[in-house]
Amino acid sequence: MRLPFCFFLVFIHLQTYSQQWLGISPSNYGGTYGIYTNPANVADSRYKIFLNLAGANIDVINNYAAWGAPYSVLGLVTNTVAARHRADNGSILYRNSYTKESLDNTNSTAFFGADIRGPSLMFTLEKAKMAIGLTTRGRLIANLNNTTTPVARVFVNGTVLPTTYGIPQNDNHFAANLNGYAEMGLTVGKVIREQEEHFLKAGLTVKRVNAVLNLHYIGQEVDFTIDQIANRPRKQNLFFENAVGTYGMTKIGALQIAGFSPNWLFGNAPAGIGYGLDIGFVYEYRPDYNKYDIRVKDGLMMDGTKNKYQYKLSMALLDFGQIRYKSEPFVYQTDVAESNVLISPGTFNKIDSPDKLYNQMNTAFGWTDINYRHQFNVPLPAVIATTFDYAFSERIYLNATWIQSIRGTKSIGMNQPSMIAFIPRWESKWLEVSVPLALQNGYRNLTMGLAGRAGPLFLGTDNLPGLLNIGNPKGLNAYFGLFVPIHRKLPDSPNACYSEIREGWGQGIRDIFKKRKQRRNWSRVR
Repeated sequence: MRLPFCFFLVFIHLQTYSQQWLGISPSNYGGTYGIYTNPANVADSRYKIFLNLAGANIDVINNYAAWGAPYSVLGLVTNTVAARHRADNGSILYRNSYTKESLDNTNSTAFFGADIRGPSLMFTLEKAKMAIGLTTRGRLIANLNNTTTPVARVFVNGTVLPTTYGIPQNDNHFAANLNGYAEMGLTVGKVIREQEEHFLKAGLTVKRVNAVLNLHYIGQEVDFTIDQIANRPRKQNLFFENAVGTYGMTKIGALQIAGFSPNWLFGNAPAGIGYGLDIGFVYEYRPDYNKYDIRVKDGLMMDGTKNKYQYKLSMALLDFGQIRYKSEPFVYQTDVAESNVLISPGTFNKIDSPDKLYNQMNTAFGWTDINYRHQFNVPLPAVIATTFDYAFSERIYLNATWIQSIRGTKSIGMNQPSMIAFIPRWESKWLEVSVPLALQNGYRNLTMGLAGRAGPLFLGTDNLPGLLNIGNPKGLNAYFGLFVPIHRKLPDSPNACYSEIREGWGQGIRDIFKKRKQRRNWSRVR
């Protein structure tokens, strides 16, 4: 019997695919993808215009269950498992022995993130030394935190746990949260200091958040026993001696009304509405700043086509805010304080919608509509992101990224797991390769990735062993993006704003007749 922690069953049924993007976010050619790491990255970028067409990321990681099957998690999710691992009816064979469990955990955690980044635009205003970004994305975040081992075992195995039958499992707790929402953001970034070798820019993103779905179980005190039914050896009863906590959800209507109508995008139609804030600063140390000065009609300007720093340091507060759910037709939450509740086989069966889960929870615990209130608040997954990027040459860089969650893990709300990563990369205008090495999931899981960018397309993973089923991985990650880049550039011919030195009249004639595309020798001012 798989129950009543059917939170995971629901989000698996949704079949939505998704948060780090480590292979592209540190890049000087990341465009709008760098805004999510620090909104100040929008200013003084290498792009005049950057138009994101589509991007998607899926991120699954935990510290309890390792994958030991002869096929990958990706093969299972995409239904591409080889025929030798399938039953006669075509279904994929899975044995409990494929799961390697960490039974000595004192705090089991799991994270699932799906991030769809839709049409987004950023453009540079060179004379004003600022830039503006418009971003859209959809997110699905599932967290399991503060979880004792008996509860983690039920999440993984259901109630088919023969070694625990008849043994009371007391003093348990867990926090399970599932949230889906759409987000629209406005980013403004500006250079605030450009003095010799010191360069500083700042950025701010304000975003509106529209809720699509929510489901949460917060178990503060859970005592239970699993008993095998004597005349039905493959069935089990689940008996709650005590169940204290909070349960809440949104009904299917909250998802069905989501769309592109003005009232849903900008009005009060969503089941939950919220606002978020990102704010960040980037400092660059430019010891050779004078090599990038360009003489123009009104004085001097910096060459916007090149990176100029030896190193840069950034810090940002991201996803600070909350969603307020307040809609009687769609929003339900209740405090749980139950004892001596028997859950028999079939009580939770074929959960294919939030409404069916709602009805089955009421049946199991004897609740009615009168037990529920119709509003609650869900904090966004706020973090502090710090990065350090060192340039060994014009194309070789080493990035260090530290993301620290500032949200609690024992209550309602989304949580972005803390992590630290080192990301060597080779980058140029049209090509890039990076190899992220990270300690993820609250510094619990060591991962290695690989990402590449070619023209307007990038592909990558921050967890290559999980994707290729190397060892016994505890997660997987993959992402891609497609965009239209229009780079900043210097004029191809002299004009009233720029001074240029020619290497004699012969070179000028060759430029005219051969139409050679070459970099001009601009006069440098020290």
